Amino acid sequence: MKREVEKLIQKLQLQPLQGEGGYFRRLYTFSDNGAALGSTIYYLMTGQSFSSLHFLPTAEVWYFLEGCEARQLVLQPDGSHTERILGRASDGYDPVITVEGGCWQGTKPVQEDGWTLCATTMVPPYDGQSYRQGDRSLLVQYPSCSSIEEFLSKEE
Repeated sequence: MKREVEKLIQKLQLQPLQGEGGYFRRLYTFSDNGAALGSTIYYLMTGQSFSSLHFLPTAEVWYFLEGCEARQLVLQPDGSHTERILGRASDGYDPVITVEGGCWQGTKPVQEDGWTLCATTMVPPYDGQSYRQGDRSLLVQYPSCSSIEEFLSKEE
């Protein structure tokens, strides 16, 4: 792993995110009278450890912070798919992308040897119980999408 990435992981106190991939740390939990309403995390991806395809029932907002641009694949419930680039607005990319709930999503740096640092926010907060890891069955469910295999977990 590049020294620069190792320094970021250490400086931001990131931990590996099992299953999905990447490195994260919860920054803040929004709450009201003790009830968790939402959360924000740092999320760092590399070409080897990225946000592999996964399902979340609620929306997630992604914010580009630094590094190289990231490709994001979203598989909608109606069988369609979209691919977008998350990156610097000054370079012509979207610095903030919202993935609607009920979709499969995966995000990875556009450069195989690159890295991308983002933040994400979810309301309600991520809890792990509604998370589902994507697998090869998505190839059958979304036959018109040729990018699925690139976004499956390296452990798959």
